[in-house]
Amino acid sequence: NTGKDRLNEIVYRLSRPWLLGAALVFVFIPATKICQALESGAEFLRIDTDARAGAMSSAGAALSQGISAITYNPAGIASIGKGEAVLSHSAWYLGSAHDFVGAGMVLGSGVRGQGAGDRSESNSPFVIGLSFTRLSSGSMEGRTASRSKAGGYSAYDQAASLALAKQYGEYSLGGAVKYIESSIAGVKGTGYAVDLGIKRGLKGLPVSVGVAVQNLGPGIKYISQRDQLPLSVSAGIMFMPLPGFMLNFDARRYVYDKYTTYSLGTEYALFGGPGTMSGLSLRGGVNGGAGQGAAGAFSTGAGIRLLNADLDYAMSP
Repeated sequence: NTGKDRLNEIVYRLSRPWLLGAALVFVFIPATKICQALESGAEFLRIDTDARAGAMSSAGAALSQGISAITYNPAGIASIGKGEAVLSHSAWYLGSAHDFVGAGMVLGSGVRGQGAGDRSESNSPFVIGLSFTRLSSGSMEGRTASRSKAGGYSAYDQAASLALAKQYGEYSLGGAVKYIESSIAGVKGTGYAVDLGIKRGLKGLPVSVGVAVQNLGPGIKYISQRDQLPLSVSAGIMFMPLPGFMLNFDARRYVYDKYTTYSLGTEYALFGGPGTMSGLSLRGGVNGGAGQGAAGAFSTGAGIRLLNADLDYAMSP
C-alpha cells in the first residue's frame, strides 16, 4: 500500500532523535530574533483545563493522556481505550469562571502495537476527541473617560477543538484544529489555530517524552485589528523512579512573547495506581520563568479514583 508506506516513512523521520533535540534547543536557549517582538492575545488559551496537570504546575507535554491531553499535547488522546469524557470548572477572581468539557472515542477497531518492531502497530485505531473551553468574565461596570458610570458590559472567550491521534508502536502522533472566539462589550473577534504533538515511551524504562506545538495560526481578528495567538513550543519528560512515585518536567517557549517557562511536578499514589479501579494520589508542582513571582510559583492538588472515575482538585495562588 503506497499511502501506508508513505505515512510510515513520515512517522519514521519525525521519530528521529534529532527532532526532539532540535525542539529542546529551541525551548531552552534564549530567543534570538525569530520573530518580531509581539505580545500575544487570547490569554485564556494558557489556562489549565486539567486539574491533574494544573496541580503539577501545567507540566503536561509528556504526562497528559486521555481526552484531557487535547489541551497540552494532542498525541496523548491516543491512550483512550474505548470512550472517555471529562468536565472541569475553575473559579477565578472577580467572579470569572473557566469551564472545559471534552469527550473522546476510538474510531473503528484495531490492535495497539507493543513496540517499534511490532508489525501490528500500523493497525492501531484512530482516536477522535472533541472539546469546548469557555472563560466567562460576567458583568462588568463601564466607565467613560471622565470616570462616570456608563452602564455594564460582559466579556467571554471560548474555543472549540477537534483532535485526531494514532499510536505507532512506541510513538503517538496527534493534531487538533480549533475555532476561537472572543467578545467584549459586543465586539467579537474570531480565529483558528492548529496544535501538533508527538509522544514516545522508552522501551523497558518507566520514561516517556513529549513535544507539542500549540496555537499555530493567524491570530484573532477584531474588526480591523489582529492579535497574535500565544504560540508555544513545549517539551517534557516524565519518569517513575519508584513505583507509585512520578516526576514530571516541562519547558515551554512562548514564541511571540519571547520567554520560557519551566514546570516541575510530582505525583505520589498513596494507594492504587494506573489500571486500578480505585486510588488516591497527592500532587505538587513548582514553576518558574520570566515575570514569575514567588506567590504564584507553587501549586498543589489531589486525585481520587473510584469505580474507574477520576475526581481531581488543584489549587494555585
